[in-house]
Amino acid sequence: MRTALVRPLVVVSYMLMFTCVAAVAAAGPQTSWNVVTLPNPQITPAWRTYAPSACQSSPEACAGDNRFWEQWDFKKFQSAIDSSFATVESLGQYQGVIVILPLGDTSTYWNNIRVLYNSASNHGVQLQLAVFPKWKFGGEYCYLYNSHAPAACPVVSGTTTAVAYKKIWNLMNFAQTLSGRCTAGTYNRPVAVWYGWGDFSPGYAALKSFWQSLPQKVYANGCNLQAAYITWLDTPYSATAEVQQLQKYVVNQLKRPYWVNTELYSAAQVQANYSTYAPYQTIITGYWGASDVASWAKGMCAQWNTAAQPARLASWTFYDMDLTSSESYRAYINGGMAAMGSICTY
Repeated sequence: MRTALVRPLVVVSYMLMFTCVAAVAAAGPQTSWNVVTLPNPQITPAWRTYAPSACQSSPEACAGDNRFWEQWDFKKFQSAIDSSFATVESLGQYQGVIVILPLGDTSTYWNNIRVLYNSASNHGVQLQLAVFPKWKFGGEYCYLYNSHAPAACPVVSGTTTAVAYKKIWNLMNFAQTLSGRCTAGTYNRPVAVWYGWGDFSPGYAALKSFWQSLPQKVYANGCNLQAAYITWLDTPYSATAEVQQLQKYVVNQLKRPYWVNTELYSAAQVQANYSTYAPYQTIITGYWGASDVASWAKGMCAQWNTAAQPARLASWTFYDMDLTSSESYRAYINGGMAAMGSICTY
């Protein structure tokens, strides 16, 4: 659901699978994650007052693209970041954070990623990245093109490789090395990347070529970027044909996992696509306008049951953005969150 240019905190949850037929029905997902998008009033309070000179006239415009990540210094928010990750650790059975960020490339951008990683690590929670590329390096889809980039994509000098492709490769590789080298052929953390556009359809060949171009073992660190990649689909693209085709190829022919994140909110959307990519699927959903933790939990329980209690469930959102046209999906309400493993007991 891309009704705004930035996203606040999201919760990604997993359910333990029960094999005993006599076991009591699960009361909710048993392992949970929070996904962070900035700016957010809980994590980057008073962020407008820290706007660099070029963004002071319209901080919200800068927050809507790559500039918030590339020009704001997140160390200014260190205390709030630490407090938020401490909350993630202590409330609601949440063990990790997934950060949604644009595609960028400045020293401040890389430092900001590390600030969040260090805080998450210090609080015992894992960090993952989800990239919504934005438009600094051409059309959002440009990251797909290792060669034969479309006209809307700036290319690396002397090649047909999109600049955005080099940037997404660098970001995926950087994400793996935040915690050091990988065991050869493995990865340290998944990286999801937005896919799906109303004005352009890359098609199966482009998506498959991108996936195949990602190395299975980076020479310098041993990391498998191909295995780390996740496709992120907004609601209108949740049944995208080429994504289904590529997943079937990877899973059925190559016998490897291929993960897909799908945003599904209404009961009809959930019912239509809750198992489209199963078992390698995370469903991202939410409950709008809850006034307290109990009502939020009841709403999320209904969504979870509608989706046939999936192994991976994501709740949109932890806390709503403080930007124009803010949504109302927050899970952090009145200083608390529901225990995700017990959402169906509230």
